[in-house]
Amino acid sequence: MNRITLLLKSSEVMAVRKAVFAAGAQRVVVSSIHSQEWTSSLKDWYFGKPTSSSDTPVRIDVGVDEEHADNVVSAFLTTAHVGKIERIAQHASKTKRSVPLLLQAA
Repeated sequence: MNRITLLLKSSEVMAVRKAVFAAGAQRVVVSSIHSQEWTSSLKDWYFGKPTSSSDTPVRIDVGVDEEHADNVVSAFLTTAHVGKIERIAQHASKTKRSVPLLLQAA
């Protein structure tokens, strides 16, 4: 299971959410970001202009299996106009594989 963390504007949340679910996401969690947290990493998005309260940045955590992770990243990149992939983390699977990954691809 992979966890992909995205930062984007709140006005684009619904479109990105629909796109990542269509790409194979298993769960999506949307949370707000405190102003101190997003000011340093996202200040270039706004070029010094103040943002409206309806267009503040949010964080989206996406849970996706390994087979669909590339599709979810691609869906995010094609859907969001302004955004950033903050982190991609791979969590160990709870089930053990009986066949190595290289042999499964053959």
